[in-house]
Amino acid sequence: MANIQATGRKVKLQQPDSMVFALFSDLTNFTKNLPEDMQKKADVVATADTLSGKVQGFTLGIKVAERVPFCLIRYEQYGKVPFSFNFIVRIEAISPNECTFYLELNAELSGMFKMMLGGKLQEAVDKVTDELEKGMGGSPMA
Repeated sequence: MANIQATGRKVKLQQPDSMVFALFSDLTNFTKNLPEDMQKKADVVATADTLSGKVQGFTLGIKVAERVPFCLIRYEQYGKVPFSFNFIVRIEAISPNECTFYLELNAELSGMFKMMLGGKLQEAVDKVTDELEKGMGGSPMA
């Protein structure tokens, strides 16, 4: 088993930390812009605390494992996931209407999954960071 870590860059948002925390705390928010046919095809099931679906033939699920108001949300694997992982969103207030965030992903991958996913995890964290930055009017930190 290999421990793979991927950390996103820090992004500054013109949003209060409480709003960003609320967005990441409720996993149903991750499905709101997903087309209905895609949700059905991937068997996506979401609650405030859990989210699962099929990706490339594998069922993957996450659940909220820890919430520290306005600064941290930690997710971990949920259901019959073929490898263990956790995903952390770190939020820091700069002012009443600004905050920063960054993402961390840690996964324990066997040889097969390391070959399939190892290099793609950083790409995934970077893509999620880019999309959130774009969607929330953020800017990179120097």
